[in-house]
Amino acid sequence: MDAMVEVLEEELEAAFEVKDKKSLHRYVLLLTENIVGKESYQAQQLEIRSDIKILAESQKQGFELMAERFEQIDKRFEDMTNSINKRFEQIDKRFEDMLRYMDKRFEDMTNSINKRFEQIDKRFEDMLRYMDKRFEQVDKRFEDMNNRFTAMSKKFTMSSTILNIGIGLIILMIIIFEFIR
Repeated sequence: MDAMVEVLEEELEAAFEVKDKKSLHRYVLLLTENIVGKESYQAQQLEIRSDIKILAESQKQGFELMAERFEQIDKRFEDMTNSINKRFEQIDKRFEDMLRYMDKRFEDMTNSINKRFEQIDKRFEDMLRYMDKRFEQVDKRFEDMNNRFTAMSKKFTMSSTILNIGIGLIILMIIIFEFIR
């Protein structure tokens, strides 16, 4: 990051007339910190996505294992006599209830994850708006400083012009008095 700060500072010094090197250094630090902040947010977002993929895969494997187990149970019940059919219907009902419960739980988890992503997106948008606002304030300060420097430069130029005219008149008067004598 320090290398990037130095390179940006050198490039900006070469591209613009720098009146305050400390101010330029602070500007470059703010800019690079913003870039690093975005990179860490993107890394966190990638990590969350990979966690969600892992969670979805483990749930899928769990569903596959459960499906295999239920198929085995179904096969056993088919081999049983008609006297056990009533019990088989009870087990089917429990299985359906469990699937409904699992579906509801999965839906709740999905909704929870979506809410968390929405919160993260909102925080990121708020942070970007705040940073834009801060940069606008910094730009306004720089514009005010430039305006002050321009006004001071005009005053200095005018005063040095008047001083030069005055010195020129004094020299002219000295030459005329020397010539008249």
